[in-house]
Amino acid sequence: MKKFLLTFLITIVFNSSRLELNEGFPIWLKDGHEHTDQTSGITFIGEKNGKKFFLICDDIGKIHRISLNGSKLKIETIKFDKSVEKFLDNFEKKDFEEIVYDRKTGNVFLSIEGNGPDYKREVGLYILKFKNDDVFSDEIVKIEKVNFQDWDAITRFTSNNIGFEGVGVSDTKIFLGLEGFQFGDLFLDSTVIYVIDKNSKKLIKEISTKDLKIYTICGLYAVNDYKLFGIDRNQQNFFEIKFNKNYEVEYSQIVKLDLPVPGNKELKYVAAIESITLDNENYVYVVDDPWKKFYIPPSYILDQLSEKDRENFKTFIPLLFKYKLN
Repeated sequence: MKKFLLTFLITIVFNSSRLELNEGFPIWLKDGHEHTDQTSGITFIGEKNGKKFFLICDDIGKIHRISLNGSKLKIETIKFDKSVEKFLDNFEKKDFEEIVYDRKTGNVFLSIEGNGPDYKREVGLYILKFKNDDVFSDEIVKIEKVNFQDWDAITRFTSNNIGFEGVGVSDTKIFLGLEGFQFGDLFLDSTVIYVIDKNSKKLIKEISTKDLKIYTICGLYAVNDYKLFGIDRNQQNFFEIKFNKNYEVEYSQIVKLDLPVPGNKELKYVAAIESITLDNENYVYVVDDPWKKFYIPPSYILDQLSEKDRENFKTFIPLLFKYKLN
């Protein structure tokens, strides 16, 4: 079947009350012993004994499991089996951009961006196998690339350091969101979502976001086969898309994210939001991937922060936000 880029003229709703920042957030992705670094992906994996558990990935080649009890955080870094380390050693950069737990199958997917002259070989979606097939274990023992049909069509807009920063997995579909179209140091005003059959790995539809006012996709969450939540990093927006049975866009909503610094809701500075997940109570979580060139706030903001918060900014500790979905 011939694939082609589709656009739709639809009504876009702007709704500032859709998300409400939870009390006590954002929090630093740091406990007394460990912290994450350049965090770019988060996915909810379950709740045990009143604690919520997530997998998160850093785009420097690390994966962690975190537990949340209220706003109290604990981090455990996941080990890689030697065979996994050997596999990843072939990459120009271990550029982990998104991690997704498949609620139906228990599979864990990892999106890796390609870098260097051979970026096309690296870019893609990978399945991670945990020790004893237990996502709560402390070791990943196998990594394998997903083989999609129509892969040339799906990757035609990827480039060096531009890949699929948004991944959503539903019962029967995989959604891949291209980070964006880059011109020099600038991103343009649209990107692409690919709808793929989860069983056959065949491309179903390719959707432009130009008429949806979505500039970049740096996180996707599949609510079901026909509904997506996502993050537009460059516009600092949360978005919602609903499809009909033919994957034509029926409805789109955009919400400006409330992004204050820790401890002061009036200071809005955090900028580089990436990835999104929902827990079992439909709370929304997003993470901040520190862009080191711009992450440290100017002096007039730093002067209003506690010494601890100033130091965390200066050492590029990522942030975790939690929102109530209204």
